[in-house]
Amino acid sequence: MKFVTGTLLTIFLCSTFPLGAQPLNIYTEEWSPISFSIEGKPAGLAVQVVEEIQQRIKNSDPIRVVPWARGWKMLTEQPNTVLFTMTRTAEREQMFTMIGPVAVGTTNFYALKNSGIKITTLDDAKTAMAIGVYRASVEEQLLIEHGFSNLAASSTPLLSAKQLMKHRIDLWCNANLTAPSILADAGASIDEVESLYTISANHLYIAFSKGTPNDVIEQWKTSLAAIKADGTFKAIYHAWLPKDVPPMQTERIGLGN
Repeated sequence: MKFVTGTLLTIFLCSTFPLGAQPLNIYTEEWSPISFSIEGKPAGLAVQVVEEIQQRIKNSDPIRVVPWARGWKMLTEQPNTVLFTMTRTAEREQMFTMIGPVAVGTTNFYALKNSGIKITTLDDAKTAMAIGVYRASVEEQLLIEHGFSNLAASSTPLLSAKQLMKHRIDLWCNANLTAPSILADAGASIDEVESLYTISANHLYIAFSKGTPNDVIEQWKTSLAAIKADGTFKAIYHAWLPKDVPPMQTERIGLGN
């Protein structure tokens, strides 16, 4: 009788919790308005998109807002890890699986208005005293790849924005999607700076670490496509970026494709 009871319990547990199912470690960063925290709770455009996906697939794993460098470390070292949003690059396509895009913008050099700085090529920026970048971000990685040695890395984009406003750096490298909000948090306005040079397009995705089950990634992709098809994604996007056109295609790129 004891054996039968134990067997029935095992069957019940296996049917309730699929074998091999693991909770997801879900991370994002302070990068308003795409993602940020309010009183310890995640918020922002991408957060709302991810929460909508989670609701539809009945996933309740918490979203943690952490410094980008920490999220990157977890994504590169642990399976069953999600990090958003991530700029698509050829190198990252070899490291992770990504679904999206969740947002599209540009990566730019910003300077104070009337700074007198002129940039017509990427190499022109190498003569600047210092360029503010977010540590371990795609901006820092991109500039290092192009041979920049005048980078001033900070733990948050907000610190770089404050350094620009206080004349401690000449240039700030950041995405156009988040620059206005970050400057507002720094007590400044986007009207006080000017974009001098666009480095690249900035396509943002939800990234999954190596070792994350394929069926989990497909479930997230299918849900994202459904959100875009029924108008939910467009409503979320326009609530945060009312002047921008949302990316309505859904694709899976990177590992396993």
